[in-house]
Amino acid sequence: MLYRNFVKAAVVAACALSASSAFAKELSFAVFVPAASPTVRDVYQPWIDWFNEQSKADDVSIKLFAGGTLGRNPLTQLDLVANGVADMTLTVPSYTPGVFPDYDIFELPGFAATPREGSYAVKELYEEGKLRGYEDFHVVAVYTSGAYMLHTKPPVAKFEDIRDKKFRVAGKIQTAVIEALGGVPQSMSALEMAENIDRGLIDGAVADASVAKTFRVTDVAKNHYVADLGVLVFTIVMNKSVYEALPEKVKANLLESRQVVIDKHLDSYSKALKANLDAWEADPANTVVIPSEEDRAKIDAAVKPVVDMVAESASPGLIDAYRAKLQDIRKR
Repeated sequence: MLYRNFVKAAVVAACALSASSAFAKELSFAVFVPAASPTVRDVYQPWIDWFNEQSKADDVSIKLFAGGTLGRNPLTQLDLVANGVADMTLTVPSYTPGVFPDYDIFELPGFAATPREGSYAVKELYEEGKLRGYEDFHVVAVYTSGAYMLHTKPPVAKFEDIRDKKFRVAGKIQTAVIEALGGVPQSMSALEMAENIDRGLIDGAVADASVAKTFRVTDVAKNHYVADLGVLVFTIVMNKSVYEALPEKVKANLLESRQVVIDKHLDSYSKALKANLDAWEADPANTVVIPSEEDRAKIDAAVKPVVDMVAESASPGLIDAYRAKLQDIRKR
């Protein structure tokens, strides 16, 4: 009798243990940027540490695979999640032109001027169901870069100086913008920017202040035209079937992660952008130009056909919703 009770107790304990670990999962997170990058150090890893602490009772954790360990090509990161190579991955909507047309609005000049404006706008418009795309995935986080500017070897002191200069661009919206401004777009990887500027093959690059420094563009391009030429959207997406199998508490932690990632991103990225601009302004070897009101009006007029093109491709009314959202964010 005692033996039977012992066996029964052991079976019950085993079943309880099995039930408690039924959702045990280590979620793989693929990132194509280097492990030593500030984004990994200051945003992704601290967020992962927070998530793992919040989810340890459910035995769910995230493991980071940085530097393209699970796939190096930034253009095919969604395939890693779709094919089960990774549970979640970092993606950039503009790297797949035409697939996420609603996200093109964030790359338009004259709208978001800071990562705070861009990040809150894209997060809230997504959560309000105004952005098409990613329906086949769970969006863990969405946020943006700082505003693009022009970094050039020859001086760009005014709008007219942009004409006929060759700029490295990324994606169709930047291409259209540079063409509208009178420049000549050149497509190449971020790793090639600095070398090609140094060799005189191109005159400059379109990038925010952090990317320009990270990829050593500003080692050879000492002129900075702060034109607010749009922001770049980043998304962390997850395999939907993996997400749906998770415990409800873990899903809640992932939902909260959207704000956690933005908070950590803004804290580190905004400081980096300001530090870079301050350093350039203080260095006589660099020139920082803020476009005059007259130049700003010329930029807006030149890129209006691009804005109209993007508005036509995007969901009806989205451009107006974006403008209204930015006005609301600036009042907070």
